[in-house]
Amino acid sequence: MLPFKCMRRSSRSSLLALAILGGLTSVGVAAPRLQVSFKTTPIGAEWAPSNIVAVWIEGPSPGPGDPGPFVKTIGRWAGLRVIHLVAWQNMAGPNDADAVSGATRLDHSAPLSVEWDLKDKDGNLVPDGLYTIRMETADGNSTATGQNWQGTFTFTKGPARDTQTILDDPHYPNVSIDYDPTALECNNGVIDPGETCDPPGSCVTTCEVSADACNPIVLVGSAAACNAACSVVPITTCISGDGCCAEGCTPVDDGDCVNEETVDGGCTTGAGNGAGALGALALLGAGLLVTSRRRRR
Repeated sequence: MLPFKCMRRSSRSSLLALAILGGLTSVGVAAPRLQVSFKTTPIGAEWAPSNIVAVWIEGPSPGPGDPGPFVKTIGRWAGLRVIHLVAWQNMAGPNDADAVSGATRLDHSAPLSVEWDLKDKDGNLVPDGLYTIRMETADGNSTATGQNWQGTFTFTKGPARDTQTILDDPHYPNVSIDYDPTALECNNGVIDPGETCDPPGSCVTTCEVSADACNPIVLVGSAAACNAACSVVPITTCISGDGCCAEGCTPVDDGDCVNEETVDGGCTTGAGNGAGALGALALLGAGLLVTSRRRRR
């Protein structure tokens, strides 16, 4: 049995390798995603062209004319001035800290973009249905909703994709909405978060040979899950013939350790070479011979 100190070190390496393998084999699962991009326009109040913006979701709609309850804030460009986003405050509440995308904007030149994973504030996936995307812009010390620009757009969450481009809104003149029910699906031609390749035919199938026998480069994941990758997975077990004397192994349980230098507790240092080991043995033999001669005298 290996000394406890060495077994503990080997266990840490084993856990690291398992974490690498587990992380790569758990991805590639389809999940819905909503992407919204839009342009804003100035109102002309006292801060202009500086402005603040909020984007949030309401729904699902229980019927015509009713957008449904507040779900989640998915974008917010506002700091201390956030109290002037009156409509958003009325829905989200004054202490909603979700989705802080940035501070007060200096102008309206850059388009804005937000993404939502279709989960509510508690992290639960929302049910299918009609949802409302609401936007609000303020560029002054507003105290009423009518002083700010507001936009209202809808999309349907369901099994089908919903893609829209709205160009005729007076306050948000270029709105793009893309709801994708399988955005994180393998083989959709997009390398989504957690994937390493897509489509599967583009995935790596072989890995280069490592120069370090104790740290081989192995193929983990799979092309079928769009997560194939080459990863260094340290050897942590004592097996003769693999060319590696793993940390904590000794010549007793691993034939590859015959050239290793043994240190306290039975643990071994990095891989040695034959010449170094023979030199050490020669010095040890010479020392024993001198000691023997001195005793005879």
